[in-house]
Amino acid sequence: MDTVQNIKNGFAYIRTSSKRLITLKEEYYWIVKIDGMQGVAIDIPKDINLNEQFASIFYYTKEYLINGEEYNLLLLVSNNSNLSSEFVYICAAFLEQVLDAEIYEEIQRDPIYWWHAMKELMGNANIEKAAYSVLAEMVSYYYLLKYKKEVSWVGPFGGSVDFNCEDSNYEIKSTVARYGSQITVNSQYQLKADYLLFFRFEPSINGISIQSMAELLINEGVEESIIENALQKLNYPVGSEIRKKSYALLDAKKYTIDEDFPKILPESFKDEKLPKHITGLTYKLELEGLSGEKINIEGI
Repeated sequence: MDTVQNIKNGFAYIRTSSKRLITLKEEYYWIVKIDGMQGVAIDIPKDINLNEQFASIFYYTKEYLINGEEYNLLLLVSNNSNLSSEFVYICAAFLEQVLDAEIYEEIQRDPIYWWHAMKELMGNANIEKAAYSVLAEMVSYYYLLKYKKEVSWVGPFGGSVDFNCEDSNYEIKSTVARYGSQITVNSQYQLKADYLLFFRFEPSINGISIQSMAELLINEGVEESIIENALQKLNYPVGSEIRKKSYALLDAKKYTIDEDFPKILPESFKDEKLPKHITGLTYKLELEGLSGEKINIEGI
């Protein structure tokens, strides 16, 4: 029986079973139902840890005890039951790689390379903030902790601004563009903040990363659960490779959003409501030429 048909049969069995955990052992892989998701898994060395997501596809490692034996499984699973027939072919394409001894050895050593190739082929449709944007928020968190008694990181949880403090609130913007300071404002509420913090980064092997900032914030007394809950919301869970991508901080500025600062707010419209049939507002704002205070972020 070919691999595609084998996976189809396994998925059909999984759909009819009420068990929460199913592992169907094949010659060199498992067909699995785990945590409400279905897919395939292979055994890899125990020192490898991954935690990646692309749309409704998950690619991660987890240790399981199966029939009395411990395995570090590399799982390729999906929680989208409506597209399970299509997902069969992605699983089969992955397993075809495993059949090739040389490629399988490479996957055992560096499993992330297949993941990157798959995402590039299919088009990266992740709905996630760019790593440097998340990094800017974490640097802001660190900066604000130095000056404020109370700091709440509310942006990842649907807040209209990124940070609430005891006497003010802050919106965070960033760029990796070498020149220019154009930002995108995503609603009529974002610039209701009191201040805007703007950061310019560039990729650098010796820079700071989401992971290093998480550790720094924990050292500053922020509860780990607060940081990880926010990063989970932003699609950067523990073990995600992108958390290690590092950047050098080139510039940091603080702008006061007062009556002279250009902005579009609810009060810009009649009765503080968007015109009829307009359901959202996004606009570009150039910061170049506006009065901003250069800030120093010590300790990173």
